[in-house]
Amino acid sequence: MAQGSGRPATILVVDDDPGNRDLLEAVLAPAGYAVVMASGGLPALQLVRQGRPDLVLLDLMMPGM
Repeated sequence: MAQGSGRPATILVVDDDPGNRDLLEAVLAPAGYAVVMASGGLPALQLVRQGRPDLVLLDLMMPGM
């Protein structure tokens, strides 16, 4: 969780594999993080512009990027 802000830290998970996204959400959400997910690079860029996540977990092998 974000320290001192009173809100949970937001983590953007970007992966083209739905199983990987689901696994990360299953670990991060119960730990108190706000998890936002994107299935590819372009949707992730839009989410970064809109929401300014605290952390991005990014798959390095991203088709289309």
